[in-house]
Amino acid sequence: MQMKFKAHQSFFIRKGWLSKGLRAVTAQKGASLLMPSNSKEAMDELGLGSNQVVALRYWMQTLGLVQYVDGRKRAHELTELGNIILENDPYTEEVGTLFALHCNLASAQEDAAAWYYFFNEFKMSAFIRDDFTRGLTKFVFDHNDKKEIALTSLEADFNCILSTYIPHDRTSRKPVSPENVIDCPFGDLGLVDIEDRGRKSYRKTPANLTMLPALLVLYCICLMQERFDGASGAEIRLETLVGGPCSPGCLFNFDSVSLLSKLYELENEGLLRIVRTAGLDVIRLTQPDMSKEECLSRYYELIG
Repeated sequence: MQMKFKAHQSFFIRKGWLSKGLRAVTAQKGASLLMPSNSKEAMDELGLGSNQVVALRYWMQTLGLVQYVDGRKRAHELTELGNIILENDPYTEEVGTLFALHCNLASAQEDAAAWYYFFNEFKMSAFIRDDFTRGLTKFVFDHNDKKEIALTSLEADFNCILSTYIPHDRTSRKPVSPENVIDCPFGDLGLVDIEDRGRKSYRKTPANLTMLPALLVLYCICLMQERFDGASGAEIRLETLVGGPCSPGCLFNFDSVSLLSKLYELENEGLLRIVRTAGLDVIRLTQPDMSKEECLSRYYELIG
């Protein structure tokens, strides 16, 4: 496995970046705009610095919005997901869009290894930076082809995770003018917060049950099946959905009670059945071949 670290050039996703990227790739002659050979043109077109263009290319790829044309690294095209989002939410403002992209990011085991580790393997609910980097160092040694990664790269990823999920006005000790802040849109998801400002400790927080659309929990289940063959099929154990890699429990910081409340919503909509048997609780998907893209499309239809 070849994990990437600090590929974001220390730039987290800014509000408006993904919209710029989606439009740029679909514009005339835009397919090659984000390629390294067109850095100067991309800077002029997008209004970004050279390192920011590199970061935007990384984020667009890692979030699953673009892919290389015919597998050749000369031009990009939108993925099926990218086209669906461009058509229905071109400014990437809907909460369902943000949760879907978060799921893609937190399940990118190689391209966003620190994010994958943070949500799937790192079990501390309250933590400081050193807790995270120690655990990630061991995870890298156990799973990555390259056994040693510079501590500064791991720390840069930790800082970027915080900037991704915690709005700047929560981390600053001084009042922050809204005009001077460009936050990451994922900060609206409420998945990470400050535990103790003085100790610089942080905590994972569960997704707001009212805010999170049930169809995005199904999106996460479909993504989990796509990434891990062992979770595929019409029937999935509840414990897998709570604690398995790329599960709704991990990606939304849910315990079994919170997860069940969303699963009951999906059951009421006829999208799955919860089957409780002696010692083995499972869900049965009523449409086991549904893709994550179909889940997101159905969400957009629902919100009109």
